[in-house]
Amino acid sequence: MKTRRSDGTLGFTLVELLTVVVLIGILAAIVLPHFRSAVHKAQATDILGDVRAIQIAYSHYIVDGGERTRNAGWGRVPGDLRPYLPDGFTFRTDLADYRWVRLRPRASPWGVESAELRVRPQRRFRPVLVDVLADMANQTMIVKKRNHVRFYMVP
Repeated sequence: MKTRRSDGTLGFTLVELLTVVVLIGILAAIVLPHFRSAVHKAQATDILGDVRAIQIAYSHYIVDGGERTRNAGWGRVPGDLRPYLPDGFTFRTDLADYRWVRLRPRASPWGVESAELRVRPQRRFRPVLVDVLADMANQTMIVKKRNHVRFYMVP
């Protein structure tokens, strides 16, 4: 409600203005966590899309007669998989780094030679994104570690 000032102009009282500011603050406190959650889920979906592309490339590699893949460090594409990945695909993105590790039969969950893809979110996303990735992924095919998630590749 506007009040008339002593000089004849209309205006809002301090209490009315403070009430509006408090209400906006309460609404922001309710909405921001949901917005952050949606952003983290979108980032995890982007990473899981990359993981799926790598899984498909590994499947094509195995079908074409590939037997052993070489280990590759963080952010390095294994040479054996390069022809099977989409053009320009990298193992280092703004969200995460990927690492390819060949598993010998005794280290593999299936007892045969296989591989695992390690996904390490960038430092600023790490604690939250590791949890979101682990929640969104197939629980039988992953191992969640402190700062990364391991995806087992079925041979």
